[in-house]
Amino acid sequence: MRDRESVLIRTLKQSGATFGIGDDGVEIGAYIIANDAFFEDVHFRFAWADLESLVEKCFLVNLSDIYAMNAIPRFALLTLCLPRTFKEVAKLARIIGNCAKKHKIQIIGGDTLVGEKLHFSLTLLGQRGRKNLSRKGIKRGDMLGYITPSSVLTLCQTQSLGKNTRHLREALRFHKHTKIPKNTRFAKPILYPKMLFALNPIAKAGMDISDGIFMELSRLSANNRVGFRLLRSRGEWLYSPEEYQMLYAIEKRNLKRMQRVAAKFRHQFVPFAVAIRGKYSLNKKNWHC
Repeated sequence: MRDRESVLIRTLKQSGATFGIGDDGVEIGAYIIANDAFFEDVHFRFAWADLESLVEKCFLVNLSDIYAMNAIPRFALLTLCLPRTFKEVAKLARIIGNCAKKHKIQIIGGDTLVGEKLHFSLTLLGQRGRKNLSRKGIKRGDMLGYITPSSVLTLCQTQSLGKNTRHLREALRFHKHTKIPKNTRFAKPILYPKMLFALNPIAKAGMDISDGIFMELSRLSANNRVGFRLLRSRGEWLYSPEEYQMLYAIEKRNLKRMQRVAAKFRHQFVPFAVAIRGKYSLNKKNWHC
């Protein structure tokens, strides 16, 4: 199965009408700008969670992109498509406002329209840091690893990377009769920006894991013209979607340092692959393609 997003991006680039496409965000002046959509019946269903949880995840999905590029979120443009039968507009506005204040973001504009389903589109502007982190810069011999909580204080039982596949399967099968537990990473990923700001300068490249590591590896392979040799047996850690944890590429000599810094925040840096000559290709379909 071809990654349709990659096909779209590649074709747009060939048109000569693009700038900066292919990363978690793009640097424009003093800001990193990132956009992500959150659509009903594509990314979520109303049966899965309450309105507060849906709005919170919409913000977290976008915040993850900004943190992944080592920037601090400042402003947002919000576009909403409201269902024709939606009666809780004032409640939704209050929830969005509270969520923006919670994450210290100011909403500076956007658009609102009426349609058949609830759709969010959020564009975040983040103040760029001293060193931007992008998806490029991986060389043969570099190690790839992901971040996952390692303590009950960071909810390792429910927030560890790799558990989302089970929750997603259950939700898709029984979505009319069950909600996804609020403490799971699929319902509400917990982000640790202070940890990321400590880890980002050590890494050579990085990105947030949204579609599953197996999908992200294909993108990193194309961007860096390298292949990857897995150091772990394939499992749910490779395919689990909607994680919004970081995937990092580091030099081998920085492995212990990366692990020490992660441990200070009660997390693990788990190496799972090494960059090699060649190309990495997909062997599984993305869940919402």
